[in-house]
Amino acid sequence: MTLHKVAVFIFSMVSVCLTTSLSAQTPPTLNNEPGRGNVTVPFVLLRGYLIVIEADVGSLGGRRLIVDTGTTSTVLDRSVARQLGLGGRESRLTLLNGDERVKTSILSGLTLGPITARSLPVFVADLSFFTRELGTRIDGIVGLDVLRASSFTIDYGAREIVFGPVQSSPAAVPFESGPPLVTVTMKIEGRALRLLVDTGASGLLLFPGDRDWAERAAIVREHVSTNISGSFTRQEVELSDVRLGGLRMPRHTAYVVRTRKEATPDFEGLMGIGAMGLKEVAFDFEHHKLEVKPRK
Repeated sequence: MTLHKVAVFIFSMVSVCLTTSLSAQTPPTLNNEPGRGNVTVPFVLLRGYLIVIEADVGSLGGRRLIVDTGTTSTVLDRSVARQLGLGGRESRLTLLNGDERVKTSILSGLTLGPITARSLPVFVADLSFFTRELGTRIDGIVGLDVLRASSFTIDYGAREIVFGPVQSSPAAVPFESGPPLVTVTMKIEGRALRLLVDTGASGLLLFPGDRDWAERAAIVREHVSTNISGSFTRQEVELSDVRLGGLRMPRHTAYVVRTRKEATPDFEGLMGIGAMGLKEVAFDFEHHKLEVKPRK
């Protein structure tokens, strides 16, 4: 397997496995002045789907964080935690193919665009493999524990996130669940599946509890990939009918992955929006809806 193939599925597995929520925090707040309108923050797009944005982490400015809507709790690299003098206690993280021991700590503050979170519970883990695989420094992963403070629109073409109200349209897809995890219903081969909306995933990943619908898909090949807890097998399949609301995506590639039920209790797969041919996606927390625009 090529390095690229290994790397993209490391990201996919990290995003879904960080579903162990930490204890309650001071709710993140907006720090832009009332009436200023939307706030636009640029980002770097890696591998065509992975969003890296700068934020102030504690007393450190310009930290590079992966934006991952499939993560319930923010994660800091151990080197950043050491620079900030953060302590911590041992904790266990549930992954798709095993468990990983990490530390938990309290971060004094995190500011990303117009959002500030105070006394933020975070995981502390070794994220050095991100830096190695991506060829650029990665200091952490910011999840919906912070991002949920504001509705926001991701524009993959302009490479910017616009924080602020979203203009709802009839094409919007309702959330099946809201923060700490956002899921929507997608129809795949005629079957309705609840999928986690995940900016950190490299495509469409499916975790079928039964195999009847998956067996109708054409298996192209099998891959062995790696995450921070070890190896796992995924089957590449070609789907003939994928629908999200009124949007139809014929002949779409997906990956079927066997998982442990306790790792994915409330959803049946990941919708990696950045790698699925979508130009824009908006998380509308006021109306509990997802807006998507395909690339033309």
